Amino acid sequence: MNARYDFGRNWSELATRFEDEHVDRACEDLRRLVGDLEGKTFLDIGCGSGLHSAAALRLGAAMVKALDYDADCVETTRAVLSRFAPKTEWSVERADILDRTSLPTGTCDIVYSWGVLHHTGDMWTAIANASRLVGKGGRFGIAIYLKTPLCGLWTIEKRLYSSHRWLRPPVKALFVSAYMLARTLRHRDPISFVKNYRTRRGMEFLADVDDWLGGYPYQSTSAKMLETAVERLGFRTKQRFNVTPGIGLFGTGCGEWCFERTD
Repeated sequence: MNARYDFGRNWSELATRFEDEHVDRACEDLRRLVGDLEGKTFLDIGCGSGLHSAAALRLGAAMVKALDYDADCVETTRAVLSRFAPKTEWSVERADILDRTSLPTGTCDIVYSWGVLHHTGDMWTAIANASRLVGKGGRFGIAIYLKTPLCGLWTIEKRLYSSHRWLRPPVKALFVSAYMLARTLRHRDPISFVKNYRTRRGMEFLADVDDWLGGYPYQSTSAKMLETAVERLGFRTKQRFNVTPGIGLFGTGCGEWCFERTD
């Protein structure tokens, strides 16, 4: 039984609907987290759809390397970059962040991995391996799931959702119904929430739900544990966003960090 979630299927379907507004929103999010990219080399670990690789090039990155474990994500990223960044310098390759022999031998000015390293099955090794690819004085931008009291239950749900395709439609329908009901009871308009989701998040609501429900392997951590671990690798915490977890009833969000290499 293969419990690894097929991220590539989800991203390939979503990427066909990308428009300039998706790239523009990704540019805003990327610049907020890692700062100026003009003339920088940029490594996107777990590139997924290629959206943030395209954003990095639009923000002036001199060169982008994009890596992903999933072969479908590799092909999707190539298609997205060919469409949105046709006259720029980029490469897309399949790689496993847990296998150092598959990774680039050099370093980059900015290493970026949004919502990826907690899906490898060995998050701390993945973080350490990714950090080694940051050049002197470079920046390390990552997003990692925050630990909540319900992370254990979500781990079980994700394994089942990833392993049994027949479970996906009913679980997804149940989750969406419960989430919308909760928003209604809190007097928050669920219809407007879904309609405006792309503007706020840069992606589609149902694709995001599928990504959350199926994201296995799955690990999470606290802000303190993550910052302590990365700082021990030779970094300082430059900035952080959204690092206060909830109880996890409808899942947990990603905390975002930008670390700067100091050694």
